[in-house]
Amino acid sequence: MCNCDECEQWMQPYMDRVLTDAERAEAEAHLDDCAYCRKRYHFEVHLRQFVRQSVDEPIPAELLHKLAGLRTPLE
Repeated sequence: MCNCDECEQWMQPYMDRVLTDAERAEAEAHLDDCAYCRKRYHFEVHLRQFVRQSVDEPIPAELLHKLAGLRTPLE
């Protein structure tokens, strides 16, 4: 069975579904047994959902104007 350090390394590949069947089974077994890693997994799932939603929302014109005003010229 994997430990928390291994699970941390496998978290993103696990979510991307690029682990081998054996690695996936080992990661899932660890997630079943470890409340900490399971909590981290759910956080990562929600973070990915938030990022996907944020990318789809247009930036308000007022914010774009403010950001443009913060630019410093390159010299």
